[in-house]
Amino acid sequence: MKQTLLLKLPVSIVVLLSAALFTSIYSLPQPASASTRFTDPRTAIVGAPLATSGDNVYTAWPNNDTGHGGVFFAKSLDGGKTLGKTIMLSAPNKGHVVDLNVDIAASGSNVLVTWWTNKTGVLMPVLKASNDNGNTFGKTMILNSTSSAP
Repeated sequence: MKQTLLLKLPVSIVVLLSAALFTSIYSLPQPASASTRFTDPRTAIVGAPLATSGDNVYTAWPNNDTGHGGVFFAKSLDGGKTLGKTIMLSAPNKGHVVDLNVDIAASGSNVLVTWWTNKTGVLMPVLKASNDNGNTFGKTMILNSTSSAP
């Protein structure tokens, strides 16, 4: 997949993605905005954002159950009646790497997943894009980097 996908996306998706990244910089947890979120009442952590396009429902979330957290993705092609196979979008993390503030957007066959990671030692926002309804994703793209936490 070419990295020019962002140039082919409708302006509204790019604006939503930019707004989601801006929101993630200044707040954790984030309020529901461009996507729908579920809150775990035991931890008050907001997670599992949802995005829809037609009958397709997409979700992505961070998970650290094994101590080697990552970002995961799953989709439903029937309006949420069934959920397909879960895939890991980020590489398995080792050490003290964190992936947080996951967000997702969809339009047509395009699915965009963003999150913040400190995998390189610096906290930075990254993006993974699919142009085939989430069947495959391109390489992780670094959007920007910063030396301080959001």
